[in-house]
Amino acid sequence: MRPSLAGDAGAVAWWVLVGAAAGTIAGFLVGGVGGRLAMLLLRLTSPESVIGLATEDGFEIGVVTARTLRFTLQMTLLGATNGVLYAALRGSIASRLRLPLWSLVAAAADGAGFVHEDGIDFSLVEPAALAVVLFVALPGLAAALVVVLVERWVVRDPATSRTLSAVVVVAAVAGTLALVVGGVVGVIALGMRRARAAEFFHPIARVAVPLVLVAVALVAGLKLVNEASAIL
Repeated sequence: MRPSLAGDAGAVAWWVLVGAAAGTIAGFLVGGVGGRLAMLLLRLTSPESVIGLATEDGFEIGVVTARTLRFTLQMTLLGATNGVLYAALRGSIASRLRLPLWSLVAAAADGAGFVHEDGIDFSLVEPAALAVVLFVALPGLAAALVVVLVERWVVRDPATSRTLSAVVVVAAVAGTLALVVGGVVGVIALGMRRARAAEFFHPIARVAVPLVLVAVALVAGLKLVNEASAIL
């Protein structure tokens, strides 16, 4: 029998919440905490002269300020949005490709956004190679954690997994901005399910989504290689 509107809405709401929750956790732990630990490591390996200098993003190297909290919040919200997008697209990606492909795209795209030869972020901190590796690896690790958590949680029944449901809801609410994105994506997904449009678009998406992700990774990867080459 065709699922009811309530059944479809519940299924969509669950994967939106799971995606937002997984991304919030990954963004906070890997992006926020991991990012600050990476900067701490680079502070220890860089000359004393860079301590207190402002980076391109307005953060003072080696100094904990209110901007540190803002950075952690930004990484948390970015991770939550990443989680919602993964949850929405995962069905169009072969299960064996989800972890490596999503991690590769995040490492290339976000790494290309972080790594640049202008400013002091990568020109004065030492060693530059370590800075490049850290800020390419962190987005990839965050995306990998998103995949692992979503794949573990999305198949669970929220009605019989109340502890998990509570964790998912609390973490998803922490990524408030991502829930806005998730709400829009969820409404579109629900409309497609009810109209059975997914039956038509799913075979196309199974080919198009991986190809687009690979293209994004290649373009971002080339930019990343060019920037890293200029730095190193």
